[in-house]
Amino acid sequence: MAHGGTLGFLDAPGEMAGMMRRHDWSGSPLGPPDGWPQTLRSVVGLMLRSRFPMFVAWGPRMGFLYNDAYVDILGAKHPSALGRAFEDIWWEIWDDVGPLAHRALQGEATYVENFPLIMSRKGYDEPTWFTFSYSPVADEDGTIAGMYCVCTETTRSVLAEAARDAQTQRLSTLAEQRQLALDAAGLGWWQYDPATGIVTHDERYGQIYGLDGAAPRHVDEINRLLHPDDAPRLWAAVDAATKPVLPERYAVEYRIRRPDGNVRWLEARGIPTFEGEGASRVVTSFAGTVADVTDRRLAEEVLRENEARFRLMADASPAALWLTDPSGVCTFLSHQWYEFTGQTEEEALGLGWTTATHPDDAEAARAAFIEANRTRGILGIEYRLRAKDGTYRWAIDLGRPWYSEAGEYAGMVGVVFDIDARKRAEEAVEEASRRKDQFLATLAHELRNPLTPISNALQIWPRLEGRPEEAARLREMMGRQVRQMIRLIDDLLDVSRITRGKIELRRERLDLAVAIRGAVEAMEPFIESHGHALRVVLPAQPLHVEADLGRLVQVFGNLLHNAAKFTERGGRIEIAARREDDAAVVRVRDNGSGIPREMLREIFEMFAQADQTLGRQHGGLGIGLTLVETLVALHDGTVEANSEGAGQGSEFVVRLPLAADAATGPSTVSDRDLSSLPSRRVLVVDDVQSSADTLAMMLSSIGQQPLAVYDGAAALQRWNDFAPDVAFVDIAMPGMDGYEVARRVRDLSGPTPMLVALTGFGQDEDRRRALDAGFDHHLVKPTTIDALHDLLAAGAPARE
Repeated sequence: MAHGGTLGFLDAPGEMAGMMRRHDWSGSPLGPPDGWPQTLRSVVGLMLRSRFPMFVAWGPRMGFLYNDAYVDILGAKHPSALGRAFEDIWWEIWDDVGPLAHRALQGEATYVENFPLIMSRKGYDEPTWFTFSYSPVADEDGTIAGMYCVCTETTRSVLAEAARDAQTQRLSTLAEQRQLALDAAGLGWWQYDPATGIVTHDERYGQIYGLDGAAPRHVDEINRLLHPDDAPRLWAAVDAATKPVLPERYAVEYRIRRPDGNVRWLEARGIPTFEGEGASRVVTSFAGTVADVTDRRLAEEVLRENEARFRLMADASPAALWLTDPSGVCTFLSHQWYEFTGQTEEEALGLGWTTATHPDDAEAARAAFIEANRTRGILGIEYRLRAKDGTYRWAIDLGRPWYSEAGEYAGMVGVVFDIDARKRAEEAVEEASRRKDQFLATLAHELRNPLTPISNALQIWPRLEGRPEEAARLREMMGRQVRQMIRLIDDLLDVSRITRGKIELRRERLDLAVAIRGAVEAMEPFIESHGHALRVVLPAQPLHVEADLGRLVQVFGNLLHNAAKFTERGGRIEIAARREDDAAVVRVRDNGSGIPREMLREIFEMFAQADQTLGRQHGGLGIGLTLVETLVALHDGTVEANSEGAGQGSEFVVRLPLAADAATGPSTVSDRDLSSLPSRRVLVVDDVQSSADTLAMMLSSIGQQPLAVYDGAAALQRWNDFAPDVAFVDIAMPGMDGYEVARRVRDLSGPTPMLVALTGFGQDEDRRRALDAGFDHHLVKPTTIDALHDLLAAGAPARE
């Protein structure tokens, strides 16, 4: 074999064989080839023909020979490495390979596996690994003169092994990490083999189920712990996971009863593994996790109970409750909000609730809401809120920040109250206050109007001696102004009765024409003074109503007075009555200043006036139409105002129910007996001397014998010697008032005269109090000669 190798040495193919033939071996550690020992020649021949990288080191200086396959290992060291000393070629790794070469020279075959080298391949250096086998080579006499080495590159196997080790390490790390994660999350791991029924699990799984250790268990042992009410739900979830083409994860919560009897809530998650396709597909295993969620379920139950309690409380509240998150987004609105606005949760939550606010208020409400959330401050804003019927009502929105138990800002909590009634009441109070102030100013103005000419007349009266015509003109003017003041005061008294609900009607069956004629008679002088043409249209047939004649005269008189007052001089006024269905309808028309359309309803309110300027042309307190509406309503009727606008005239329409046909015929106003009265002694008691004296003059003018005194004590002193048949006694006197005078007179012996309370207090309560004190009649100041005549004619016996 060695000899055959020797024969083929010089003829061996390849680069290295050619180089050996051409190499200058002078000075080489190996010497010339023809001087090589036969053993060396044989080894070199085998080496040159080997496909494995091989080299041989020979002689005292360990000269280096190698084959073509070894050239890649040498890299840049080739071809100068041929024949050089082994140590000089691989000086950088000599510390590692030198001992191996030394052992081979000592006759010991050595072996090194996966030795790393850096090789230059494809233009860049890369790590490679080789396995070296060093064997001794002896010359012909048996002396070990060198060694040879066979190299096998193991880079692929080393890298593959390294990859396997890394994968193993990674899997081990992942397993550790998975276990850490499971432990941190309180999860137990399990795997179920349907073929054997064995459940493999970790220790945590066993702890959750109340079982000892992590030993595998049969599934039947696990199933015995399932709560019977929950087992069907668990198996239904597991079965559903096996239906899809691809594995489907499942998650289900259920209860177990541990061996110690403790009931716990668990959450199991799993995924099946399949083998086969189509109808032959079978489940080979299940794997997943399980967690004890008892504390969470209990907390959720408490939370549900608290939420239910909160919702019950919120829904029972008369106001709407709301909550926001820290960003200011509304997350809860109670039932009242949806009931009031008609919104749904989808429409209202977030900032959708602002769409239910009035368009004029929406931006301010949104800005205040967002700002309160941003600053974590107190919210308080009023805005109009659209109700589900489309109307807007005033609401107040109050909110404040709330914080979690950890002290972190959690949002806002608030409440919305319907304050529309309060708001309307406030507006009404403000309007009433405004009208009251306006009324008081108007009242002062209206009272001064008649007082001024009266005051002026009184100042010039002493200068009119011998000028009877001027004196008569002043008397007529003062009478007219006094009547105006009486009308104002009567209206004020009626307003007081209205506000206290004290107006009582004295109903009787009458023809409506009687009331109209009475009103026309009373207002005709006033209408004529303004130069108006009055037209009265009455039906041929009577219109019978059940009514208080005096109050109807007041109603139609007020309407005629208004028509005359608000019509330019020379205007036209008409009052017409007719039957319409079951009602008597009276229309009062004029071609005067008219009423603005926006005032048509307001005109009947207390103190309302169409012309509210300082320079208004017409007087009045703005209460006449209020009286009209109230009195008509007391008669179960209605009144309405119509006008085409300013300057277009006005029409007032009064509708009254007709009386039943079976009632008696119409009443009429009987004529008063204005014949002369018998002369009586009349005592006048009043602390205001001018009032007492003028009343005495009025009594004297109708044939009576008056005596005026100015206090209660004086009345009692003169009582016996004057022996009055009638006494007119003022009530509000200093010292002894009129009530005390009446009581003392009733206690006197002898005949008691007719006592008449004459006072400025005209309420029903004042009348009752006077009668209780012993008075026979109650007369309100100022009175008239006609009223005195009627009272004396009806109530006092004559005395000689």
